Amino acid sequence: METSLENVRSIHLLNQTKVFSHEEAMDMIPLLMHISSKTKRELNVLNSQLSFLKTNSEKAIAIQEKINVGVQAWSDKIRRLGAVPVSLCKVRIPGEDGQYLWEYPENRLFMQ
Repeated sequence: METSLENVRSIHLLNQTKVFSHEEAMDMIPLLMHISSKTKRELNVLNSQLSFLKTNSEKAIAIQEKINVGVQAWSDKIRRLGAVPVSLCKVRIPGEDGQYLWEYPENRLFMQ
């Protein structure tokens, strides 16, 4: 699949609902892939660090806070694209014919 980020034309308000055509939803996949892969890498590093620390240490608490911030940032980015986060790296896209479902690292959509 060719990466074509110029097809993403707008950023939406967090509380704004957008309905996508199948083509528009497909055009979002490269951007969803980029955002999700970056977040997964960052969270994997933090989770590895966390696994070596005692759960009640100050460092562990700080790392857990970074994890929470990373997940929230990912969720906000997905919402600004007009999609709905279902779980980490799993996204629902409102479509004309129903709901599309995308999950990292897929390069296709599923109908929900």
